[in-house]
Amino acid sequence: MRQVIRVIKTPVTLIILLAMLGYGAVWGLEHATMDGPTRSGTACVMTDVGGKLTPPRVTVRIFNAGTVSKAASLTRLHLNHYSFRVTQIGNSERVVANTVIVGNSADSPEVRLLQGFFEGAVAEGDGRADHIVDVILFDKTKRVEDPATSIPVDGPVCLPPQASASPSPSDTASPSATPTATKKKK
Repeated sequence: MRQVIRVIKTPVTLIILLAMLGYGAVWGLEHATMDGPTRSGTACVMTDVGGKLTPPRVTVRIFNAGTVSKAASLTRLHLNHYSFRVTQIGNSERVVANTVIVGNSADSPEVRLLQGFFEGAVAEGDGRADHIVDVILFDKTKRVEDPATSIPVDGPVCLPPQASASPSPSDTASPSATPTATKKKK
């Protein structure tokens, strides 16, 4: 009887382990291919900012598209000085000839505010629902030394919820990210 149990125990254990592995693979694939709003939870929240949008309300991701080492890290320090909520830094495979600020639309208040922090920055909109703003740096990115730290707005502004962003950078990307980011931080 003991020999029968030993002979049956190994294949049964292998079948159970393969089933667990298969379930994990299916679960991982489903979560890796989810749409943006489903994956990130709430797309954005209409927020009353009291007539002016300030850096602490704006969530930013910074991507280095140039060859200058540590450009994204130094830019994060610069933006953190003004209290922007920087949630990610990384590299971009996108080729840019100027600093590019990407948000929901080129004239979104959060994009216009951030655009004022970089000389000659170009604003782009891609319709992203989360209203997180991407800054794509190039080799000759120049920061404005004394930028305007608020922008007037009429009524509430659609912004990511405060709880969705952390004050320190992380490797979790919002699915609407424009550049292809790598896990290596610069």
